[in-house]
Amino acid sequence: MIALDTNALVRLLIEDNEAQAKAVQQAVLTMENEGRQVVVLPEVLMETVWVLESVYQCTRKEIASFLENLLSVSTFRLVDALIIRQAVAQYKKRGDFADMVIVGQAKRQQARHLLSFDKKLQKLFPGYVVEKIEQENPLSAP
Repeated sequence: MIALDTNALVRLLIEDNEAQAKAVQQAVLTMENEGRQVVVLPEVLMETVWVLESVYQCTRKEIASFLENLLSVSTFRLVDALIIRQAVAQYKKRGDFADMVIVGQAKRQQARHLLSFDKKLQKLFPGYVVEKIEQENPLSAP
């Protein structure tokens, strides 16, 4: 098993550096032929989406399609695949992909709330994403 860094994943998609793109393609093909998997971490996906949006000006639709393809190819093992799948579905409609992953991971860790000052995220997840944590069981004064 191997894992891909953000720059390798971007080369695989964008192919803006032919030699590097071929190196990644060959590595993925080797893993596939050997019946092994290529691990893609959520942090790498979040960074990749940011690079695709900010550097390459890819559309939300293009990025969502790329992520869905990764999820559907058995050679790729996406860590937290269920969270990533949910984040992609939400990203296609609205919101920031990294935020969707962060909320999903916080919920999986059974966090009661996500403390954030991001107003858009608070609107998407009212009551869960909050900017202030209230004391749940205040001790009564003696």
